[in-house]
Amino acid sequence: MKRIFPILLLLGLLGTTFKIAAQTKPDFKWGNCAYFSLNVGDSILYDSTSVRLLSIENQYNLIKMGADTLEVKVSGRSLPHSTAGLQLFVADNRNVKALSGNDSIHGLLKKDVLLCISDRNREMLDKKEFVFPVSFNQGFVWNGDEDTYMFSYVFDDQQKKYETYPGIGIDLKDARGIEKHWLVAIGNSTVIWVDKAKDGRTACVLLASELSPGIYYVYDCLYEKTLEVKKGQKLVRGELIGTAWGNAYWGHAHLAVVYNDTIPAFGDRFVNCVNFFPQLYELYYSFTYSSGKSYSKGKISFGRAASHLGNDKNNAAFEEYLGKGWIFGRWNLSDKVEAVSVREGGNVRLAKKVFSGTPAESINPNDYFDYEINVRNGVYRIRAKVGDLKAESWQKLEYEGVSDKTFSLSAGEQKWTDERTVRVEDRKLTVRVYVDPENKKVAGLSEIVFQMVY
Repeated sequence: MKRIFPILLLLGLLGTTFKIAAQTKPDFKWGNCAYFSLNVGDSILYDSTSVRLLSIENQYNLIKMGADTLEVKVSGRSLPHSTAGLQLFVADNRNVKALSGNDSIHGLLKKDVLLCISDRNREMLDKKEFVFPVSFNQGFVWNGDEDTYMFSYVFDDQQKKYETYPGIGIDLKDARGIEKHWLVAIGNSTVIWVDKAKDGRTACVLLASELSPGIYYVYDCLYEKTLEVKKGQKLVRGELIGTAWGNAYWGHAHLAVVYNDTIPAFGDRFVNCVNFFPQLYELYYSFTYSSGKSYSKGKISFGRAASHLGNDKNNAAFEEYLGKGWIFGRWNLSDKVEAVSVREGGNVRLAKKVFSGTPAESINPNDYFDYEINVRNGVYRIRAKVGDLKAESWQKLEYEGVSDKTFSLSAGEQKWTDERTVRVEDRKLTVRVYVDPENKKVAGLSEIVFQMVY
């Protein structure tokens, strides 16, 4: 018996060692980033730092990283968190996947969460090997505020249902109808195929990464006429591919990164999408911390069609680097509200129950929604345009606690509120929209106009 106990102890220690070793191996790597799948309660070891998934609630994930506990939202368009010499972001989780009608888009999610970790002192993608996929030569400016961000809950006009967006749609509204803002190879790669649509206008290109086996880059919605590449061609970082297709009303490039053991066909080009928003942000801005954008005046429009306002609907959660957005908390499954557009007009639609009848249906525990704008402290003049373009509406607004009157409007009717003068002392200009307490009518917000007085 005395001999058996040490043997069992040794086997137990060996088993523990093997278990820890297995948990240090990522599902896949891209650049300096490692992606790991975890279930609630699972731990991994990365550069001697323990990382454990504690719990999940909708898009929010509670993670213990070293001695720190972080609440991290799925990074649809959010930046990484840094601690213990590392930075991490949640690339996907089971609740976001549940919103999608196409599980293959979220095929890399094998467990509850897909986590991306990298060394805080290294670039996620080395600038000597990677470049932002749109050329800056013609004055391209990217704000990162498109509605078509990673896994954004968007309405698919063709399928007539909501879907999670596969990749990132970069708006090119100042290049509509003209050959401007060239798309370039994000890194050294090989052209696997070029698919040209029957309409003779649009095309899609698939590139295979030379540095990361299994990583492919999808360039969709390109203009066939301007294509500079062909199948089998070797591309170096920054080499021209083509421009986006567009006309007087439309223009954007649909980009995606996917990871596959086999070459994706055109019909499967968005299978196993890699969340790469933080990497894209880093390639553009050269850092991944939030710089905190601030305003002293402005006009914010809500819900308008992409053909009239680019693709910024201002219906998603607040992000510090954008300096504006809705304050939701954990209750909102989609982390956004509905948008309504009719021709040149638009509005966000607010109600106790958002996205009713869809997988993202969520109930707001409050009778109001808050929209925040980062501003300098001071006195501001502000007013808003309210009402819903398609439904009867009821809404009451407050600006920094200063009330405006209640508006009960018919379907399609919109009105401006009275101008109010308010004081901001916390660098946050807050617009509160109260919704129908009887939950019979929606509330609509179309525009906010504000200006600092002193």
